[in-house]
Parts: sequence; structure tokens; C-alpha cells
Amino acid sequence: MTAMDKKAYYLWYQFLSGKLMEWNDKSKNNDLKNAMKATQEIGLHVAGLHREVEMLKKQVALEKHLRLKAEKDLSHFKEIKYI
Repeated sequence: MTAMDKKAYYLWYQFLSGKLMEWNDKSKNNDLKNAMKATQEIGLHVAGLHREVEMLKKQVALEKHLRLKAEKDLSHFKEIKYI
């Protein structure tokens, strides 16, 4: 997800949650309350997914760094050719 995609997602999410809260204040409709709860759950789930993606990116970067370091350390050994 690009920075523009994230920004659009958050703006639309804010708009949707704001409208649901506005409509919920004007009405006692249970469907609106349920829609608000669903929106909250979706938001929490998406936030968790974003955290997980960031953690995985950091883990991949660390693994790459360790692999490159190990390759560099091993490059000091030269291949021995036997006759």
C-alpha cells in the first residue's frame, strides 16, 4: 500500500465513522449501532495487519543484513584446490 493509498483509506475511514456516529446520534436504529461496531472492528483489524506488515518488513531486512554479514565473513576463506 502506497502512502497515497494509506492516506485515502484513512480519510474515507474517518468520513465513514464520522457519518455513522452522526447518524447514530440522531437515531436509535440498532443497525446503525451494529454498523458502527463493525467499522470499529474492521479498523482494529486493518491496524493490526499494518503493524504485522511493518514487523515482517523489519524481520526481512534483519535477515538480509545477517545473511550479507555471514557472506562477507565467509568471503575471507579462499577455496583450496587439491591436486
